[in-house]
Amino acid sequence: MFVSSRLRDHHKLDRFDCGEPALNAWLAEHAWRAQVAGTSRTYVWTPEGADDVVAYYSVAPTQVERAGLTGGQAGGFTIVPAYLLTRFALDRSLQGQQLSDDLLLDAMEVITKAATAAGGRLIVVDAINSQVAAYYERRGFQPIKGDLLRLVMKVETARKALSTDLLTVSTQSGLAGLVLSTSRGEAASIVASADELRAIARELERQANDASAHPGAMVSLREAIKAALGRDPFASE
Repeated sequence: MFVSSRLRDHHKLDRFDCGEPALNAWLAEHAWRAQVAGTSRTYVWTPEGADDVVAYYSVAPTQVERAGLTGGQAGGFTIVPAYLLTRFALDRSLQGQQLSDDLLLDAMEVITKAATAAGGRLIVVDAINSQVAAYYERRGFQPIKGDLLRLVMKVETARKALSTDLLTVSTQSGLAGLVLSTSRGEAASIVASADELRAIARELERQANDASAHPGAMVSLREAIKAALGRDPFASE
């Protein structure tokens, strides 16, 4: 289990190695200074009970000129307020475990909350190469005209993606404690057995298959829990 938090001075950065020297060096030498100066915010993953950073991303406010954007992305503005996902990396020890999507969802949630509080229309990423750009395209980002390595997503698109509920799981004595949250800041917890977790997983798979066959259908963890366990984790609302 990993803890996601804003970078603090007690975090250990020197052992982080994602395989890209520039990303390693930025975390070790520049992330804290940029945060103190207020030019960006860095968020890190650490193993529970430890301070060694095993993943990180950085976010900074930015602006995007209308040229290169679609009409829907620009929204009629010449200069579009946005958030730049400036750095994004996982330590080699986590690579190949399909955790990059979890880190990206973490970043998107931070950005959408910032946009709700202070405004901002787009999320911008600058891919370091075409392979990374292809990764972001598969997650819904769109390259701007004339620069295939700069990609954008509307904050509203990210917000809708996050409306499918997020899940945190902790286990003890054969049971799982699930903390369910939404982008609106709501939260609820339930306790489930291993068999109930498998039932939830089967229902999620069914929803995913249905979404593939019917464009526009949504996959919802909340609905999967209701269908699998017969109770709504937000029923008290």
